Amino acid sequence: MNRQTSRRRCLLGLTVIVLTTGCASYKSDMENLCHSVERSKARDLPIKEEDVLTIAASWAGERARSEDGLALLNAVAYVEPGSKGRVIRDAAKDAGVLNCPFADELEASVLADRAQRERKALLREQARSAKEPTAPTPAP
Repeated sequence: MNRQTSRRRCLLGLTVIVLTTGCASYKSDMENLCHSVERSKARDLPIKEEDVLTIAASWAGERARSEDGLALLNAVAYVEPGSKGRVIRDAAKDAGVLNCPFADELEASVLADRAQRERKALLREQARSAKEPTAPTPAP
């Protein structure tokens, strides 16, 4: 084997390693995000339940290595809360990660927050209605 052929093989090998590492890194970033609640052990920390997802996402962000992983984490910050779970799940699927518990929990959290706001609004309305004086009923 001559020197030029050897150099080509070496370059081809390095190219394959770089391409594979780049893809695996993004997939690894997505796996870390999708499983961040478990991997970060956020639920074991002395924090409020509503802070678990924030801590888990921060943990995943600190470990993100690929440009695409970092870009996704930055972009998700600007996505409407109700759409974040879907965006993360779609990105995970694109990366080859089929199961994303973080996205599931994020969506459940958004639904729970929405339901809680609706209950509070209903209770305020009921309290307001109870305080309003009723008009006297005209006598027949």
